[in-house]
This record gives sequence, structure tokens and C-alpha cells, in this order.
Amino acid sequence: MTIEPAAFREAMSQYPTGVVVLAIADGGGIQGMTIGSFTSLSLTPPLVLLCVGKQARMGSLLAFGRLCSINVLRADQQALSTYYAGSWKGESPPPHRFVPWGHVHRMEGAALALSCTIAAMLDGGDHYIVTLEVGDRCLGLPPREPLIFHDRRYRRIDPSGGEDAPDLDRAAGGSPAQLFHDAWE
Repeated sequence: MTIEPAAFREAMSQYPTGVVVLAIADGGGIQGMTIGSFTSLSLTPPLVLLCVGKQARMGSLLAFGRLCSINVLRADQQALSTYYAGSWKGESPPPHRFVPWGHVHRMEGAALALSCTIAAMLDGGDHYIVTLEVGDRCLGLPPREPLIFHDRRYRRIDPSGGEDAPDLDRAAGGSPAQLFHDAWE
């Protein structure tokens, strides 16, 4: 049994993601694309992973050994996410710029930029699964509150911190909770 695409999309919209812009220099300038499927993969070597649709314009720019930057957007950079997702309705792009940084360009004002080299590409259905080796990082100035996407809407983290999670023993009506995990080495 296979879930229908619309139901799968609805289900996955319940998982919050950060928002990043992948940027690659291409002859006439910097090409960018909003990415919601981004995660850390390995500490040694330092690897991250992201996914790019095979039909996306950026898909044709991906190649082993290609240099790029990954730019983690701040909570106030929703317009840039919309622009690089191809959904911008304005007559001109929202104000921003990419600045030279080593062998790549990073988005000025991002919460974080990573300088990367494409290390591998795998087939992932209608997407490419791209593994990138991280060469350097540039932390933006505080506050570095990230832009979040959840349930098909942009969100922000509540800076007040919220409340502590409930005690699991009491949350389950007094029965002890069973937690299973693999020890991290």
C-alpha cells in the first residue's frame, strides 16, 4: 500500500523545518533556491544533506565537486525565502546581496552561512539527495532566530522559551514511560 501524494504532503507539513537558501555561482551571477529539506549528516567528516527537485532549475547546476553556500534564513527573511522559492509577487526582488566569502558567496544578513563542496548525489525519486562537505561557517550577528516552516506557513520560535516539557511519568497517568535510544558515541 502506498500513500497518495496529497496525503503524504499533508502529513509531512506537520514536521517543522528550518529554511535555507542554497547559492551557487553560475557564470552571470549567483543562483539561489529555497530548501526546506536540510539536515546535518556527519561530524567527521563534516557533512550536511539537502534535497533538490530534479525538475528545479538548480538541479542542472549540481555536480560533484561544485562549490556552494548554504544560508540559514532569519525569522525576518521570509521575503527572501518566498523569492528564492519562485513565489515572489513583487516587481523587484526583496533587498539582499551575496558577498564574496573565500571561494563562494554567502547571503549577507543570514543567521548562518556554510561554505560547502558537493560530495555526492543520489537518486531520491523525484529529487536529488545531495551530500555536501562543509569547509567553513560564518555565524550571523545575534539574534540568530531562524525562520521556520510548518503546516504550510512561516513561523518563528517564541523567544520567551515557553514551558518545560511535562514529566513523562505523570503525563502517562502515572505509568512509567519506556524510552528507547541508541547511545551516541
